[in-house]
Amino acid sequence: MRIRKSFAAAFVLLLLLSAYLGFAPIVVQHDKILHFVFFFALTTLFYWIVDTSRRRLINATIVVCILVGGIGSELVQSFVPYREFDIYDIVANVIGASLALALSSFYHKRMLERKRAQKYSAVQTQDEPDLEQGDTSEDVNMTDLSTSPAAPAEPEEQRS
Repeated sequence: MRIRKSFAAAFVLLLLLSAYLGFAPIVVQHDKILHFVFFFALTTLFYWIVDTSRRRLINATIVVCILVGGIGSELVQSFVPYREFDIYDIVANVIGASLALALSSFYHKRMLERKRAQKYSAVQTQDEPDLEQGDTSEDVNMTDLSTSPAAPAEPEEQRS
């Protein structure tokens, strides 16, 4: 299991910025759009921090980003005296995080499929034509493909 340090650093920086904006006594225009964008970015970064199986990444991202981050942060904000609880903030958080998770998971699946196909693809030599791809640079003699060699029949006139 490998940790991608650049993704981890970007995640921590964005998390600190979002925590500041979430708990500071400021009013921000377009609050729901910011919730969506921040949770989309946080979830995307979180998904790519650890290099492990897709199933583990999906489960960890659901727990950390959607449940703890998206829902838990709004519940904690409800206890801060100068912040208000807003159900639509939770909706924006969950939609942003879910969309990021779906796109990251889809891309990860495609990436793994390409790696697997590349790993297990048949290696062709230079001598063999690629008939599946329509390589007809060499003519194939159909008599070479028969299983029993048949001698050409002699005409009756030449037998005497």
